[in-house]
Amino acid sequence: MVRLKDFDIIEVAERLGLQFVKKGPGDERIYRCPFCGDSTKHPNKGHLYVNARTGVFKCHRCGEEGNAVTMWAKYHRVDAKTAYRQLRDGEFPECVPVSGENGSGREDGGAGIDERDRVYRKFLELLKLDPPHKADLLRRGLSEVQIHNNLYKSVPQDARFRWRVTRYLLEKGCSLKGIPGFFTRNGRYGPFWDFVSPAGYLIPVKDVQGRIQALQVRLDEGKYIWFSSHGMPNGTSSKAPTHYTGGKGKVWVTEGPLKADVASALLNAPFVGIPGVGAWKDVDGILEVLSCKDPVVAFDADCRTNPNVAKALGDFIRSLKQNGYRPLVASWPASYGKGIDDVFLKLHREEVSSVTLTIEGVPVTIRRTVTTVVSVGK
Repeated sequence: MVRLKDFDIIEVAERLGLQFVKKGPGDERIYRCPFCGDSTKHPNKGHLYVNARTGVFKCHRCGEEGNAVTMWAKYHRVDAKTAYRQLRDGEFPECVPVSGENGSGREDGGAGIDERDRVYRKFLELLKLDPPHKADLLRRGLSEVQIHNNLYKSVPQDARFRWRVTRYLLEKGCSLKGIPGFFTRNGRYGPFWDFVSPAGYLIPVKDVQGRIQALQVRLDEGKYIWFSSHGMPNGTSSKAPTHYTGGKGKVWVTEGPLKADVASALLNAPFVGIPGVGAWKDVDGILEVLSCKDPVVAFDADCRTNPNVAKALGDFIRSLKQNGYRPLVASWPASYGKGIDDVFLKLHREEVSSVTLTIEGVPVTIRRTVTTVVSVGK
């Protein structure tokens, strides 16, 4: 009987063709991350740590983590049961070594941001938002107007409809080559374009100019993945870009694009949403564009109990200070909720009349009247 622990995660990484960078501390080896594409500025560095002893991996840039089976499943976009069977039975789909953005014969270097924004907006216009997904967004505190304006859409599951969507985009002059999430299949009459279709809804991830640079998927099972076609025929990695909501006032930084959208809508303030607790490298560049020297950093409440989150927060704060910023760290009682969006949702639902955060040791009380009012001090 083959057990999970019998799968050597290093062998799996090598079978997938992951680009080895160097040996890490102890039993860890460091690879280029195939899920976020890793840093393009430093092509010889990697953030995917694979532990030969414990059999687990984690990317400290995008936050993807798991074991040998989940690594295989995420790479090939199959479920865990299929991945387990393929590893057990030696059924190895074709794998393409990861050797940088343009290192694969099957992967394009990626379209420019303006082209991605243009194609994604036309793409999203063709899709609809299914009632369960809309209900989830309403539950989070977003209004009908905000849901519409933020362009959330459900991922189509019907293959025939997906074919019609890609054909329409091509007829309208959109090139799908280099657009993350899109790839080609071989059909009866030759190759045709398709796009990845995990069950869930799409979250546009925007830059400081409001352009859609990537799409994230909130899966129906509750997890988040990128709308990425890395390693697929004519596919492209989405990488893991940082999201900016836009808005006026004090800039906040939190974890995740959707969490940033919700918190921004509820507080009526601009938010930066990092793709993972350790993936904050792009934040200082965004703050520089915004001329913001003193952002409020609001990581989840588990930063006080989760050592990995606490370390990531500490590293982030030190990096900001070294670059001349004066970050303000916000904390709150766990009873308010895990994320800053949960905190503001309590106000939105009028479950509480006010919430008090501690920002750099100073109590800041936020009250909801007709509009949200922030006051410093008790």
